[in-house]
Amino acid sequence: MTIQLLNLGLRAVTLAVKFAFILALAVFLPPEEVGLYGLITVTVSYSIYFVGFEFYTFSTRDLVARPRSEWSRLLSNQLVFFGLMYVVVLPAFSIVFFLEMLPWSVMAAFIALVVLEHLSTELMRLLVAIEKPLLATLVIFIKQALWALCFAITMWLAPEFRNISDLLLFWIAGSALSILIGVGPLLKLDWKGALTKIDWRWIRAGAMIAIPLLLSSVAVRSLFTFDRYAFEALNSLALLGAYSVYMGVASAMLSFMESGVFVFYYPRMMKAYKEQNMSEFEHAYSKLAKQSAIWLTFLMVGAAIAGVVVFPMLKETIYYDNLTLFFAIIVAMAIFIVGYVFQYGLYTTTRDKSIIVANIAGLAVAAIALVMIAPHSNYWAVTIAMTIGSGVATLLKYRKWRLTRKELFLA
Repeated sequence: MTIQLLNLGLRAVTLAVKFAFILALAVFLPPEEVGLYGLITVTVSYSIYFVGFEFYTFSTRDLVARPRSEWSRLLSNQLVFFGLMYVVVLPAFSIVFFLEMLPWSVMAAFIALVVLEHLSTELMRLLVAIEKPLLATLVIFIKQALWALCFAITMWLAPEFRNISDLLLFWIAGSALSILIGVGPLLKLDWKGALTKIDWRWIRAGAMIAIPLLLSSVAVRSLFTFDRYAFEALNSLALLGAYSVYMGVASAMLSFMESGVFVFYYPRMMKAYKEQNMSEFEHAYSKLAKQSAIWLTFLMVGAAIAGVVVFPMLKETIYYDNLTLFFAIIVAMAIFIVGYVFQYGLYTTTRDKSIIVANIAGLAVAAIALVMIAPHSNYWAVTIAMTIGSGVATLLKYRKWRLTRKELFLA
């Protein structure tokens, strides 16, 4: 219980710092640069799905079922796979620079961030899987909050640092530090001979299993990636700055739910399901659902109050002038998060195909809604389309989870 409280406390601090950092950017940077930061952030996050290939969905399940003596060999194989993905994916993503979606001046930082953020994310997932949640939380704090806090203070004290280039350097340093701090338990493994023989059969098996889940993740993540590009195309870079700040607050809600609620219960659910201990599985899922409802309500109310109180205080009036858009984005994200509650139930019971269908359907519906609404309202088209797409995906996951519970004879 003490560890969970420490985790929740540190994750709450992370959430608070992320929220404060978003506001610091709104204070110290012009809306156009805040909009550019938003584009870089979502593009890095999107790229991680491709370099990671959702391979962890296979490797994590396999790792927890194996003796500790085999972990170094499996992790070595996984690193080889990631190296190959870097070689393939990173050059492909240069298209965002050729199409001038992002400026060439940030390309080197972009590549470094994709690699470092991906390795840090995989490390965090692994620490959760081997039941070291507190260290995983520390990794998250360093890579998401510590560097941001340092940069916000630096911007306040030294105006010459108020630019995108220095922001990206701080971000790179934070991601690198999180890896150095979190890798400790892995260094204690027996790595002797781990890389002498690569198990290509294991890698191919994992890749084949991960492909459908990659499609699902790309589909659901596309909602919260191309929304920035679509919003900029339909509006202006300055208004995108406000949209990015709003979405930053909403994304902080999702980050807290993932790392402060879901992370504590889905490993228990996975273990209980493998052992066919359905009473323990039901208990863990019930806790996940209840905690999700409580914290999501708290986060929505807190975000709304913060928006009403803080945005009028900012020098740039664009953030307060579009407060209604902020509330709509919070609702859209809340609907998306509710879908995660059902998705974790489906994921831990290996109903992966249902997750894929729901996420792809949600993306398709959102795209159609965007095309239909855009001619009537450039301003609302993206947010309404995201809300509809998230709603469809959530309803499909809920329906399948109800059917799955009946199949498993759960209440």
